[in-house]
Order: sequence, then C-alpha cells, then structure tokens
Amino acid sequence: MKKIILTALLGITLLSAQEDLDNPFLGNDNFPMGYSLMADSMPNFMHIYMKGGGMHKLDLSAKQEKAIEKVFSTRPQKMMKAATEIEKLETILVLKVVDEGKNAQEIKTLLDEIALKRKEMTMMKISCVNIFRETLTPEQYKRLRDMAIKVADSI
Repeated sequence: MKKIILTALLGITLLSAQEDLDNPFLGNDNFPMGYSLMADSMPNFMHIYMKGGGMHKLDLSAKQEKAIEKVFSTRPQKMMKAATEIEKLETILVLKVVDEGKNAQEIKTLLDEIALKRKEMTMMKISCVNIFRETLTPEQYKRLRDMAIKVADSI
C-alpha cells in the first residue's frame, strides 16, 4: 500500500516539474481522470479503493492486497503521464484553433494523436476494472461496484 501512495506522489511531483502551456479556457478538467474516452461513464475503482475507503470496506486478504499493489505500483505514473500528454496536446490544439485560426483539416494529425492517447488511457482504465474483477471475490466486487454507483450518484 505504501508503494502505491509513494508512486502516486512521485507522479504528481514529476508533473509539477514539467513545462506548462497555459490554456486560458480550461476550467475544471478533472485531471487526470477526465482524460480517457469514457471519463465519466466508467467507474474509477482504484480511486475508490485508495481514497474512498474501499481498501478498508472490502476486507481483502493479504494475497488480494499484494496482487492489487503489484499491478498498481506503476499504474498511477502511466495514467498521469498519459493525461499530461493529452492535456498538453489539447492545449496546443486549442491555441492553434483560437489564436491561429486553424481549421479541423489543418489540425487533423494533432486530433488523431489526441484520440490515440485517449484510447490508450481508456484501455488502462478498462484493465484496472478487470484487475479488480479478477482479484476480488464476487461479493467484494459487488461491494466495490455499489460504492462506485454511490460516488456517481453524488456527483
């Protein structure tokens, strides 16, 4: 568990050290969770597990905890990296359209690159859901799923 938290903190620290492009239109972008293709329609089980009390409410065995920690020791870094890349590409796109007057055809390559990155991030999120499904008992998985529905209802 400590490894997961340290990994997440490292990812956040690395992000703050990266060059920032300023997108004045950005508002609340739900970073990094909002950067997959299905940002709001697929549950974020890892977030619920880590920050929503899931790790305590699921009564995991040591073997289950170890399996989840093993998989997620590198996952937050990858998600943060992908989200940062998408945010940077989208900022470039916005500025090209708004400030330079580029049309969709002129930025098609950039749009394709953003779509590919969002697809990669969505595939990681799907993998996350599957890891929980494979690791938890059916009862634990139902509990986690119910927690995700409560989180969605509260938004």
